[in-house]
Amino acid sequence: MGRLRYAQSVTALALLLAPALCRADDAQELELAKNRFNSGQYEEAHEQFARLLEPSLPACDKGPSGACRLTDVDLIERTRVLDAASLIALKRAALADAQIEKVLRQNPAYAPSPALFPQEVVDRFTEVRGRLREELEKLAEQQAHEALKRRLTDQQAREAQEKWIADLQRLAGQETRVEVNSRWLAMIPLGVGQYQNGDTRLGALFTTTELVLGVSSLVSGVIVQSYYTQFDPTRGCDEACYANLNRNKATAALVNQISFGALVAVALGGIVQAQIAFVPEKVMPISRPVPPRPKIAPTFSLQPSNLGVGLVGSF
Repeated sequence: MGRLRYAQSVTALALLLAPALCRADDAQELELAKNRFNSGQYEEAHEQFARLLEPSLPACDKGPSGACRLTDVDLIERTRVLDAASLIALKRAALADAQIEKVLRQNPAYAPSPALFPQEVVDRFTEVRGRLREELEKLAEQQAHEALKRRLTDQQAREAQEKWIADLQRLAGQETRVEVNSRWLAMIPLGVGQYQNGDTRLGALFTTTELVLGVSSLVSGVIVQSYYTQFDPTRGCDEACYANLNRNKATAALVNQISFGALVAVALGGIVQAQIAFVPEKVMPISRPVPPRPKIAPTFSLQPSNLGVGLVGSF
């Protein structure tokens, strides 16, 4: 039992101390293969480039170093170009042309830099491009069309988002308040019911008309009373004078009656109209301030005593 426990302890300790499987990344694996290319070991470089392009292997961020494939599109393109250059150096033109064709079909505008590659590699790309000219022109046109379509789609998405944000800001900047109207208030003359119903023009018409008729009725009534005070026997007014006073008094009384009757009729008409066109409630929009959209900007500090990255924003 003691020996068994000792063996189990040793096994557990060995498992704990065993090194973890080393994971790789795309840039590291390409750099390792490129070292062979830079040192002129083209056969080994080609083998490593081919392994990095093998689709059956796991991705480098999931597989062990030296047995994985690249997933980054730009690094895959660079690997194919380096592999083509290695194959050209090994005098395997057919395999090199196959890699060059894959590069050009993926990126018709690609051209190797003469400062980085031998002239033989640059010439080989030119020859393959000439052979695939019609196909590459169609691919370039198709890619330009797809790029334009993506830009239009992105622009429409941005416009839709901006419109959505503008609608949200508009809705956030408005508040509705419901005011309940009163039928008792609608029975008050002088256009009060019309104003409550939201008909300002009709309310102003009733207000003006009733005020004019009310003033006319009041003034004519005062004039009638003044004529009664003029019938004084001590003033020595003859028959012609009394006849004239009677006519003026009768005229003022008629004006008073007509204006008062019209005032009553217009006031009743305004009340009836306000009751017929009664609006139970009104929705009143109220504006309120909307806070500005937050602004965030990155900050960098490159001072020897203070090296850091941060964010500054206003909310």
